[in-house]
Amino acid sequence: MTQPAWHAMATDDAARTLGTDPARGLSAAEAAARLERHGPNELTHEERASPLRMFLGQFANVLIVILLAAVALSAAVGEVVDAAIILVIVLFCAVLGFVQEYRAEQALDALKKMLSPTTGVLRDGAEARIPSAQVVPGDIVLLEAGDRVPADARIIESHSLRCDEAPLTGESAPVGKSTDPVPEDAGTADQRNMAFTGTTVTYGRGRAVVTSTGMETAFGQIAREVATVETVKTPLEKRTEEIGKWLGIIALTICVLVAGFSIAREALHGKVDFAFIVSMIMFAVSLAVAAVPEALAAIVTGALAIGMRQMARRGALVRRMPAVETLGCTTVICTDKTGTLTRGEMTVRAIFTLPDTAAPGSADGGETEVTGSGYEPRGGLRHAGQAAQTAAGPPPREVQALLLAGLLCNDADLLPPGDAGQWAIRGDPTEAALVVAALKLRAPGAGNAAADCPAWLAAGDQTPDAGCALPVRAANPRVEEFPFSSERKRMTTLHELSAQAALVAGAPLAAFMKGAPEVVLARCERVLSGGEVRPLTDADRAAVMAAAEGMAGRALRVLALSMLPLEGHPGAQPMTEDAAEHGHVLLGLAGMMDPPRDEARDAVATCRKVGIRPVMITGDHRLTAEAVAREIGIHGENDMVLTGDGLAALDDATFAGMVDRVSVYARVSPMDKLRIVKAWKARGDVVAMTGDGVNDAPALKQADIGVAMGITGTEVAREAADMVLTDDNFASIVKAIELGRWIYDNIKKYLTFLLRCNITEVAVIGGTVLLLGPEYLPLLPAAILYINLATDGLPALALGVAPPDPDIMDRPPRDPRESVFTKDVMTFVLLAVCIEIPLFFGLFLHDLSDIEAARTEMFFLFIIIEMIIALNFRSMRFSIVQAPPHGWLLLAIAWEMALIAVLMQFAPVREAFGIHMPDARTIAIIAAFGAVVFASMEVAKVFIRRRMGGQGGAARG
Repeated sequence: MTQPAWHAMATDDAARTLGTDPARGLSAAEAAARLERHGPNELTHEERASPLRMFLGQFANVLIVILLAAVALSAAVGEVVDAAIILVIVLFCAVLGFVQEYRAEQALDALKKMLSPTTGVLRDGAEARIPSAQVVPGDIVLLEAGDRVPADARIIESHSLRCDEAPLTGESAPVGKSTDPVPEDAGTADQRNMAFTGTTVTYGRGRAVVTSTGMETAFGQIAREVATVETVKTPLEKRTEEIGKWLGIIALTICVLVAGFSIAREALHGKVDFAFIVSMIMFAVSLAVAAVPEALAAIVTGALAIGMRQMARRGALVRRMPAVETLGCTTVICTDKTGTLTRGEMTVRAIFTLPDTAAPGSADGGETEVTGSGYEPRGGLRHAGQAAQTAAGPPPREVQALLLAGLLCNDADLLPPGDAGQWAIRGDPTEAALVVAALKLRAPGAGNAAADCPAWLAAGDQTPDAGCALPVRAANPRVEEFPFSSERKRMTTLHELSAQAALVAGAPLAAFMKGAPEVVLARCERVLSGGEVRPLTDADRAAVMAAAEGMAGRALRVLALSMLPLEGHPGAQPMTEDAAEHGHVLLGLAGMMDPPRDEARDAVATCRKVGIRPVMITGDHRLTAEAVAREIGIHGENDMVLTGDGLAALDDATFAGMVDRVSVYARVSPMDKLRIVKAWKARGDVVAMTGDGVNDAPALKQADIGVAMGITGTEVAREAADMVLTDDNFASIVKAIELGRWIYDNIKKYLTFLLRCNITEVAVIGGTVLLLGPEYLPLLPAAILYINLATDGLPALALGVAPPDPDIMDRPPRDPRESVFTKDVMTFVLLAVCIEIPLFFGLFLHDLSDIEAARTEMFFLFIIIEMIIALNFRSMRFSIVQAPPHGWLLLAIAWEMALIAVLMQFAPVREAFGIHMPDARTIAIIAAFGAVVFASMEVAKVFIRRRMGGQGGAARG
């Protein structure tokens, strides 16, 4: 249903259209009726699969279907033991996959929390708090600092109301709200008279009439858009599906060919009976099982499951198992800025005071760096590249006055660490940055000696449940205020000062002002410089504005601060706004920004090193985005910055031709993000998208892998993502990339090992039957199944968890279109097969006169060679000496050798396998053949590494 343009209406018209009384709100009866009509104020979620559906979904795999058919066929002809062996591995694969996916979903459920549990409303003329789910269109909601907005609403009353809309628009600065209508074509970010669900009130108070709830809100419309974006398959899913189909065709072909040929040949000699047909069917089933790496699902699932656990320990929760691998071939990461690359904590980075004209060589004045990042009050002042403030004493009077003004002309506060151990703020982030900057002067262990702390700042100590600024404000009470508004662009407060603060301000009573530099500067006639008040000259004004422009050019948000010293008691001097805001003494400028995360810098550098392109996509201003991108290493000399308006002006063809040159997108909309992701994907890139807001959700869904933030992320973003970062740390992406590469390498090792085993087994066994006839089976069906499930399976499982090669993070991303069967894989397989097949055929034909002895030699040669090949394949790039140690593989080999040694003690087992105990001659032959294979494969690694380009990890594959 199309919504009216509420933002273009006058407040009375909006209330009248919604059928509500702004002074009394809805009646309880009317609210109940509307709740029935509109439904609860909640988002609809994608229906989760039931545990049963999740378990059954594990069987939707070509290889599993083939093995289930083999189970049914074996059972039908009475070979229950063979059927049971195959069924066990099928169930193991299904249970393992189910357990991991179910655990991931349960962990995500634990992560979720309601956006706004209760809301203040006006019902029947009285204020009440109700569950946010019961808010209906027409409700009058009461908004105060710290509240989460429960629904989209038209502002009808605003007292310096400001909202943090970063989760919706990407704008990092709180947005001032007013009641005035705005043009009908205004975008969401420009609708200053609307409050949107999921955003937060950071300052002031107000009232608003609810215009839409649930899925009809801006939040809900994006959630609906997410639901319409098709989920794409990951490269691993595509490769596994391709392998399954290919091997399935081979298996079925071999079954039909060998069984049909053997039966037809015997029929020509009139030797076919029911027993022979059953034996050939079982042989064909065994041969088919040999052709299919039946542990494929188990190894892939197991490797991904281990990756999920590893990533969970590193702060990432994977919702879809194959997504673990996708990051391993990621070529582009599209990331939000606020709270992802940055700390999400506004921080004063620099202050500027005018230098003392009477002492040109003085170190006082100019720009002073404020060290430290975030809300923790640790750091100090560093002037003109000097070391942080030391025991030389407190900072100059003008710096103290600026910080005092910032602390008192301020409604925000800093809260000490609670149980979570994190410093937090109450109120507007920009104001909180000024509080933290002042408190850094008394921070212990920050390079500040006890004598450095100004006396006015040392008053009192905060308590655990009170704000850190409270003692100073209590000692310097506010007696009057003229609040900030978007029209005034300034805030002024009047204070009775303590004796210590009066020494800084020069009077026992003072008005402090902060606001836009040009606004404050216009109300100043004097300046505090060199510790003394002097007239403010035109040159001073030009220097201040030049400094403000310089800070803005570095993407700092700039505020000017001033004071008006007054004499007398406030009661005897009632102040008008005009009197309190003219004739001020300029103190200086404060430049602040949301600083980049330290770990994000390292993560971006690692991305660059391994050939991954990081791209910043944000709703923030261009200058801010570009400065952060430069500082963090995303934006280079030849890179471009593109705004949402600039992107909208480009057609798809033009944009596609330049997308690889753009590293920063600023002031973009949700649909812009979706377009950017699609443009990268159209180039053949594998795109990861990180984000935390509702605006990120469509692109998270469209990307090859979406990565949402778990702490600051919205529910819609987490639902749309493949992976959730529980620590909101961009650096976790790099760890995920390393794990993804490691997992894919191990899957390749497994496939190479199993493919070699299976090709050799099929060629030797099938070839012998076709050439010599079914009476010369080199291995009986029970022995074939044992080799496939025990001898092949245990080392293969171990290869699936092999430690990463030393060069894992020195390679460029692999081509997502690249087959798992790369040149190095096929070279290994063909080389091994070409070496082994002649050995097997030669050995079997040499002892053909004693079929049991020949089968014994073949059986143990298969076992030993597969153990040796597993050791070779511990690394496909490095020799057995250079490869990292792998205890699990050695344990698997030891277990297999111990198992076969025990089994050989039982005559029924030897009889089922058609073999006898090996003698010294058999052991010597097997050892010699194994040494030849081992040496050949180690030598082959050297040539393959050189052919693929350089030492160690140069080979891509």
